[in-house]
Amino acid sequence: MTIDYGEREKSYELYRKGKREGTWDPDEYDLEGDRDDWKRFSEAERQRFLATCSGFYDGEEDVTRTLAPYMMALDALPSDEMPFDPVQEEMYLAQQVYEEAKHTDFFSRYFEEVFGTQETTSYREDGYQEQGYSTDDLYDTADDLMAAIDGGDRTELVYALGEAYLNYMGIVEAQLARGGYLSFDQMIELKAAEMGREAVLESFQAAIGKVRQDETRHIENGRWILQQLAVAEPDIVADVYEPRIEQYVENRLLADPIYDENPFDGYDQEKIGKQLIQYLQDTVDYIGTDRFERYDDVQAALQERHAAD
Repeated sequence: MTIDYGEREKSYELYRKGKREGTWDPDEYDLEGDRDDWKRFSEAERQRFLATCSGFYDGEEDVTRTLAPYMMALDALPSDEMPFDPVQEEMYLAQQVYEEAKHTDFFSRYFEEVFGTQETTSYREDGYQEQGYSTDDLYDTADDLMAAIDGGDRTELVYALGEAYLNYMGIVEAQLARGGYLSFDQMIELKAAEMGREAVLESFQAAIGKVRQDETRHIENGRWILQQLAVAEPDIVADVYEPRIEQYVENRLLADPIYDENPFDGYDQEKIGKQLIQYLQDTVDYIGTDRFERYDDVQAALQERHAAD
């Protein structure tokens, strides 16, 4: 199926943007200064910073290895019945796989050359990543997509894609990863202030800036597809989106903090929590608040939950 280049959709425009922005190379960063800075972190600070980095390292590898079924599911859709062009979306996702692999490449190099380890398992075992929406779940999501492809039912396939995009772009990237970036920002800023410096881990910050730039495109594309799937199957919002958002809210936004204490003096978890609520509202707004019953206003829904508890 050829692409109608006269009707370039959101996914194709983001693909073009990715060609311009996504050419950075993890091997080009000089990590010597970061190694020196890392020696100035206390053991408690190292463990806290490593916990967040481990979530990213494992997550980037997990998404790299589980994105292919999304393209296969798009290819199985009846294109003439969809409000978007699956082929343009497949092109975009092909680019995204490359970007996710590059993110994995960066974290692998950084762990080896700065942290001096490739070990992340202990952070899973210690409960750092157990509180809802581990990226391990993306393997189950990929299996569900393959089963929906084999099943041959259009609605089932659209629902499986909707759940997959919401899990991946709507929660893992738009919520968990963005929360991680905010945590990095605070930890690095507080450590720099303690050391009397303007910046620490400068190469890490520069590379993470590129990762964030890539994932901003991923999130925008994912939100757009979630919106398009809601046009194709309006009941998907009540049947798939709201239940998964409810699970995220229960496991993350309403749960106790994952970390009881933070060794970085002045760390503000409440500030991050408020921003995560806004990120979730942004996703709902993009899909269309009029399509939601309970989570059209995320803050109001959370207040209702708090009152009920």
